[in-house]
Amino acid sequence: MTIDGKRVFAFDTIDAIAKVTSLPDVGAVFAGAMAKLGFAALGINYLPPAEDGADPVVVTESAPEGFRDCYIHERFYLFDHIAARARTAREPFRFNEAPYHPAHAREHERFMQALRSYGMGQGAIVPVGRPAHIPGCVWLSGESPELDDDAMQSLHLVALFAASKAHALYRRQNENEPVLTAREREVLAWAAQGKSSWEIGRILNIAKRTVDEHTQIAMRKLGAVNKTQAVALALVKQLIEI
Repeated sequence: MTIDGKRVFAFDTIDAIAKVTSLPDVGAVFAGAMAKLGFAALGINYLPPAEDGADPVVVTESAPEGFRDCYIHERFYLFDHIAARARTAREPFRFNEAPYHPAHAREHERFMQALRSYGMGQGAIVPVGRPAHIPGCVWLSGESPELDDDAMQSLHLVALFAASKAHALYRRQNENEPVLTAREREVLAWAAQGKSSWEIGRILNIAKRTVDEHTQIAMRKLGAVNKTQAVALALVKQLIEI
């Protein structure tokens, strides 16, 4: 794609995103456009401190099946150098421009190997400020996406617009309600039916430890002191059904 072509592409994509009226459509239009630059996965996320929980707040995301569970199960959030830089960055950057501590070289390589195994080994981050009072970013990845300076300028412009549109729709959709991920809702829904963490793990094909981590995160989001209260609150707020 030529420089002029990328500029036209950016404004055409912004125009298409401006016309949609639902959060899933923002994600679909954005993902479809970025696929033309070689990006196979992307997300618009808010990034709480790593120690606050495994899950970022996902506004919209298009990622390979199993990636998010792997990220949590392997506790990659504890040494994800890309997310760490995204929390403080003010300008877009490529994955390979994010520094990591030499003491975490082994964990860094394991994390990068996981990304490569999901076809997400190369990519870029576009910081979007603090729209939810915590750092936010747009991430895009693929096996070999276009990451030259012209492509970065185009995706920077499109990503900022997509994030702004998604945030407005997200707030309208979730105003005054705690935000639980699909997996957190699944875990609480099975817990509401009396299933143990081990049983839920078998049902969802994830580790018991991962189930417990999803439960703990859901408890914090709901302000619950234990799993039973979290289930009760989720039922009252109609976040889950039994």
